[in-house]
Amino acid sequence: AVVFTLKTDATTVGDALLENKLIAGDDGAYGLYIKVVNGLRADYDKDKAYWAFLIDGEMAITGVDTTDIVDGGNYELVYTIG
Repeated sequence: AVVFTLKTDATTVGDALLENKLIAGDDGAYGLYIKVVNGLRADYDKDKAYWAFLIDGEMAITGVDTTDIVDGGNYELVYTIG
C-alpha cells in the first residue's frame, strides 16, 4: 500500500487528489471516473480492473469529486479486479 497525507484547501477529495496530480480520469455520467492512481492504470475494458473508493474502510456511495473532505478522514483508492 502507498499512503499519502495531504494538506489542502480543496473542499472535495477529488479536487485534493487532482491538484496533487495523484489521479487522472474522465468525466462520466456519475462524475469523475478514475482510471489512473499514482501512475497505475486500471482498465476495465481490458481485464475488469477499476479503482474502488473507500471512506474510513467502507465502500463509498459518493464519488471522489462529490465527497467533501473531513479533517482526519481516511480515503482509499483500491485497485480491484471485478
